[in-house]
Amino acid sequence: MDPSDYQGQDSEAGMTEVEFQTKWSQEKPVYDSWGRFIVQQICASLEGKGKDLSTFLKLPAKHRLKDEKSLIDKAFYRAGKNYADPYNDIEDKVGARFVVLVLDDIELICDIIRSSDLWSFDACKHFNEDKEKSPLLFTYQSVHFVLRPKKAITFDGIEIPTDIPCEVQIRTLLQHAHAELTHDAIYKAKTAIKPKVHRTVAKSMALIETTDAFFTEVTQQLNQGPIDELGIISKLDGLYFSFTGIKAETQKSILTILDEFEDLVDDELIGKIEEFVKKNAAIPEIIKSKYKESAVYKQSSVLLIYWMLKRKKRKLLDNWPLDRKMLIPLANDLGVSTLED
Repeated sequence: MDPSDYQGQDSEAGMTEVEFQTKWSQEKPVYDSWGRFIVQQICASLEGKGKDLSTFLKLPAKHRLKDEKSLIDKAFYRAGKNYADPYNDIEDKVGARFVVLVLDDIELICDIIRSSDLWSFDACKHFNEDKEKSPLLFTYQSVHFVLRPKKAITFDGIEIPTDIPCEVQIRTLLQHAHAELTHDAIYKAKTAIKPKVHRTVAKSMALIETTDAFFTEVTQQLNQGPIDELGIISKLDGLYFSFTGIKAETQKSILTILDEFEDLVDDELIGKIEEFVKKNAAIPEIIKSKYKESAVYKQSSVLLIYWMLKRKKRKLLDNWPLDRKMLIPLANDLGVSTLED
């Protein structure tokens, strides 16, 4: 049934379809600007927390305006949708979606949304709450918020009043795959869905929920330990920058080195390295002079290696996980030998 065949039909609030379309055409730029603003702010907050958006977000974050035909259909013709005021009651005229890898990542974005003073929010759907209410039900999962400006703002030259809603969805990659495959097909189906189909969808959702939990558990186990808990890499990077004025190029080899000597990592390690470099004032100049000669001088782990060459040389030589030749120029810088004592 084409909604265009019903131009002029009244809604319960007295707004005709034509009036609805006219108002939507006038306000689309406002909704578009609000959706773009929200995506920009959340992405900026994620980057402020040290997240690389290209890896943290499994799909590029973007906003999208609801298609006009779909909007009219939902407002006037959708079964079970008896809106008293369809234009204002429909809160997903613009939406934004964030797709991440694991459940903990969802909570990070939820925290950003809840803590912002730029908008008010309604948490209209959260699968954790759904599970508490219906523990035996496995169904479509996603976290939904509806955000409205706390006060009128101007963005890209467009004024956005406080009554403009935007629906934000936050999903794991598996939840998103499930939604893409099944939700729209079932939700928009033109015929009755057989119980067998609903049963299959419920089983797949149960599997996804279990897999998401496993992924989260693996991620948490990988991130456990003093290296991550104490933020050693970021602190070493900061120390490197403070001494050289150069941003460290962190590579995977630093993880290999830190993992090998994890037993040395405690809340005093960075202080010890800092004090050591201060007492050996030539080290920053050596790093800057040899910066282009070798990748080892471009990584903040060079400070740890220098410190170990002087303070933990036997342990360094006995357990060095990479090519021993890497240590020779660093040892020469300090006037020490890489031969066994």
